[in-house]
Amino acid sequence: MTSPPQPPPPEDGWPAVEEETVVATPPPMPPGPPPADRRIGAGMLLAIGAIALVAVGFVIAYLLTHRKHHHNQTTVVLTTRPATTTSNGLPGGGIAVPDVRHLKLAQAESVLKSLGLKPSTAGKTAGTVVSESPQQGAKVAKGSEVLLVLNGAPATTSTAQTTTAQTTTAQTTTAQTTTAQTTTSSTPPQPTSATVPDLSSQNEQSAATALGNAGLLASLAFVPSQDELGTVEAQGKAAGTTVPYHSHVQVNISTGPGNKPMESVPNAIGKSLQDALTAINGAHLRLIYLKYPVTSQSQAGKVVQQTPTSGNKAPQNAQVIVYLGALKK
Repeated sequence: MTSPPQPPPPEDGWPAVEEETVVATPPPMPPGPPPADRRIGAGMLLAIGAIALVAVGFVIAYLLTHRKHHHNQTTVVLTTRPATTTSNGLPGGGIAVPDVRHLKLAQAESVLKSLGLKPSTAGKTAGTVVSESPQQGAKVAKGSEVLLVLNGAPATTSTAQTTTAQTTTAQTTTAQTTTAQTTTSSTPPQPTSATVPDLSSQNEQSAATALGNAGLLASLAFVPSQDELGTVEAQGKAAGTTVPYHSHVQVNISTGPGNKPMESVPNAIGKSLQDALTAINGAHLRLIYLKYPVTSQSQAGKVVQQTPTSGNKAPQNAQVIVYLGALKK
């Protein structure tokens, strides 16, 4: 038995126009999780607040430091103190010497004592102050002596006067008494040798005092240095060296920082203390004096030696040492 004939297959395998096109639809998606909660929590607010506070702190710190830096730049003024503001060759401040010129002696003494200074006079007990040393405006240490030069009558007493013509008291090389004394003991013989003291790191006044106490004389030489005016830079004889009594020891003294005018040292030999003071102050220099034993009445009360010597140069406001004759007892 033969099978019935089959229809031929389609040429391209696509459905015919007459055929129904079936579109498959995907199954519905299951519901997902609920959307995340995007509201800002309390923890995040605290963190944001902390960050903001830190940022504000940085801004405030910057403004404060910037303001302080600017203040320093515009208001701080650096000043240097000239040598005339010190009286003893040492750095630092002090008491400004008042102007007591034209005052009576008692009034001038009262003013100086109220400031802690010690007034002294050169052989006079009354009168009006015509000059003072150190000069008015100079700064000195408390307890320093100020020499008052008077225009009154000289003292009538014959006792030895221990006055000072310097910023700080220079010690005498020999012991002096203020009253005449009668003694039966013989004068001890003068030493023949002396030992050089150590003058390192001292100022001019203390070096002169140390040499005087050792029975020696200073011989000053000013040398360039940035140390304070009057500072000892070197000594000609090493400490501990034995030298003849009353011999000279060279002491190199600092001219101080800056370029100071160099003044010509006047001649004070043979002058009284007041005349020597006037001459040296007139040359823009200061005076230190120590007593020197003499046997001649004509030399008593007169300058017998000085350093630097007449005609040499010294920086303005430097100290000149004079040795005032005093009769040996």
